[in-house]
Amino acid sequence: MRAVGVRAIHFPSGKTMRRLAVVASIVTVLIFIGAGAQVRSADKRLLVVDDMFEIRDVNDPQIAPDGNWVAYSVSKLNLKDEKGDSDVWMTSWDGAKTIRLTTSKERETTPRFSPDGKYLAFLSSRDYPSETDQVWILNRAGGEAERLTDLKGGVEDYVWSPDGARLALVVLDPDPEACDEEKEKCDDKTPKPIVVDRYKFKQDEVGYLGKRRDHLVLFDLATRKGEPLTSGGYDDLLPSWSPDGKSIAFVSKRGKEPDRGDNWDIFVIEAKTGAAPRQLTTFEGADDEPDWNTRPAWSPDGKQIAYLQGGPQKLIYYAVPKLAIVPAAGGAPRLVAPALDRTTGLLRWSSDGTSIVCTLEEDGSVYLAKIQTASGKVDRLLTGPRTVSDFAIGPGGKIAVLQGTSQQPDEV
Repeated sequence: MRAVGVRAIHFPSGKTMRRLAVVASIVTVLIFIGAGAQVRSADKRLLVVDDMFEIRDVNDPQIAPDGNWVAYSVSKLNLKDEKGDSDVWMTSWDGAKTIRLTTSKERETTPRFSPDGKYLAFLSSRDYPSETDQVWILNRAGGEAERLTDLKGGVEDYVWSPDGARLALVVLDPDPEACDEEKEKCDDKTPKPIVVDRYKFKQDEVGYLGKRRDHLVLFDLATRKGEPLTSGGYDDLLPSWSPDGKSIAFVSKRGKEPDRGDNWDIFVIEAKTGAAPRQLTTFEGADDEPDWNTRPAWSPDGKQIAYLQGGPQKLIYYAVPKLAIVPAAGGAPRLVAPALDRTTGLLRWSSDGTSIVCTLEEDGSVYLAKIQTASGKVDRLLTGPRTVSDFAIGPGGKIAVLQGTSQQPDEV
């Protein structure tokens, strides 16, 4: 596979943006996205502020079900408008073709192929009055993207059901004090005072939280209607469908005062309205803390769920997340490699269910590894100084990896 596109800029040091696509033998293809020609070694210079606005950040690689394409988002900062923009792109596995799929002024993120590969969905706030993200869908055979959801609170995350008939959405409760532009003039409306009545009342990049929570919604593509799946005074995040499409695993922090600790747990609920969730983990620390960005991962036979187990509450951010597996029907979880003292992340089962591909941190690097579920044996899939920030597994052992180094921008 050959490199396509042009390289944006060479950095002598500092954080960068990376990616790399790996097939079974870890053959790589670099997709450089940015402006300008390749810079020779003699042209190195110090980084200036304006350079930051020339960087294109590539994120969220997704392999098409047929393994022939990789979709991803490309974002940039706009100094003039003082906001960021993001679009969805797609590159063929052999690197021969690259297609920009969205061009609107609003952000498009989180590309996801339908299980049959016919559609590519994404999140965007384009053409929506409240400027909240909704799910859009693009027919890969041609035509314009169309909006699927119409949920006032906005969609924060979503996953396709295995049969492609439904979506599991993470939806923020609607703001009861939001101005209705159809009924009143919102620009002149005086904001109401902020009332603080919960322990955790503010969050970075979000602001004041209020009483609104994230819950799961089942969305039917045929009827274009969503039905609540969970409710209550807690957040339900990171949904993951069982292979048979009958259940959804998710992460939630429940109990009397969920704001006062970090005790996230794994739950499973039948994928039908009115169902009650079952709690699978009871560890005192965090299980799949949302900041780790790792969904509960079902084994191919649907009998086990892999997740990350953190440390006890007293250690909180100083503990090392470890790979754990719990029976989907309920039972005691087990640590797969208890002696492994390296931070683990981003879990994906192998197709035969005998191992889990993940990321491991070591000596300032983050590399790709495979852990045998029976023995806990760890095998590195990539070596050397690098940082793997995300990856996706496709058919035939293909792996698309987001990876880079301290001197090389992120690539797919």
